Amino acid sequence: MDLKTLAERVRAETSLPFTERDAQRILSAVLTSEDIWRIIDLSDVPVMALCTALREMEKASWLEFAKDRIRLTQAGRDLVKQAGIAPARELRCGRCGGRGVELGPVAEMAERFAKIAAGRPEAIQDYDQGYVTEESTLYRIAFMWSRGDLAGKEILVLGDDDLVSLAAALTGAPKRVVMLDIDERLVEFIREVARSEGLQVEALRHDLREPLPEELLGAFDTFFCDPTESLRGFLAFAGRGISSLRGPGCAGYMGLTRREASLAKWRAIQRELLARGAVLTDLRDDFHDYVNWPYIETMRSWQHLPVRRVPGREEPWYRSALIRIELVEPPKVANERLEGDIFTDPEAATT
Repeated sequence: MDLKTLAERVRAETSLPFTERDAQRILSAVLTSEDIWRIIDLSDVPVMALCTALREMEKASWLEFAKDRIRLTQAGRDLVKQAGIAPARELRCGRCGGRGVELGPVAEMAERFAKIAAGRPEAIQDYDQGYVTEESTLYRIAFMWSRGDLAGKEILVLGDDDLVSLAAALTGAPKRVVMLDIDERLVEFIREVARSEGLQVEALRHDLREPLPEELLGAFDTFFCDPTESLRGFLAFAGRGISSLRGPGCAGYMGLTRREASLAKWRAIQRELLARGAVLTDLRDDFHDYVNWPYIETMRSWQHLPVRRVPGREEPWYRSALIRIELVEPPKVANERLEGDIFTDPEAATT
């Protein structure tokens, strides 16, 4: 079997996008690490397709699974040599973690934010929660500030287990900060912190499947969200955010991963964003590191992993890009109720 045939088999078995280049990425990652979570991280192939590909590679005698390790066989080593596949390398900037921005004045509030974040409610699977590291949140704020989307602006945060609203308010730079979340625990936590810390944050409970309240439509300069990774869910969050913006020149920030979104999904998302009046101005890959959530063993992909090991809390494997969009024309989004499931699709791995 060759890489082309393997890609065909993965597509046939999963009905998911999968290319020869994806197979090369996986083998490149295996050359660098035998650990399943590092392979997922380094390969940038959606987890559900990756799991099937690893099993097909084992059937082809390219890989062997030993306890919780994944190793190349001699046949696998011969294949990668013949194909010219090199080990995956992470060459991130040691200063900013590859984010391309300094914390600047945001660094002054890092300790205070860390103390606040230590008391936040734990992520739960019901709402597909999973929060980023405190450092990732602070770099988000720094990036928004550097783009002129923070100081003096009115900001809406859609879903906030990352506590972006509190981090933004701690800078004292925004004119107004409003957060919406379906999780009453988070809403009450943010309200209490805002009261005790003297922060100007309005925390509202809202299910984003429901239309935005009229008073929030066209009322903001900037929105931020880290959506669920299903195509429908991502576009639901993005659509609500876009509809909250005043008009051309206003900006939105979103997280988007490769762990649950193929490049085909990325293309579909980009097309929809363009159709809704926005243009992508910035894309910083692997900007966000996520803290491992407590429901790893019940997430959808767990049973599909060829080897299983619960990663440590500070052992990041789930990362996402930071995307900035800017409106170039009035938003084109219907503020309508969304029926049914917005959390899952065939590539969803963590729900």
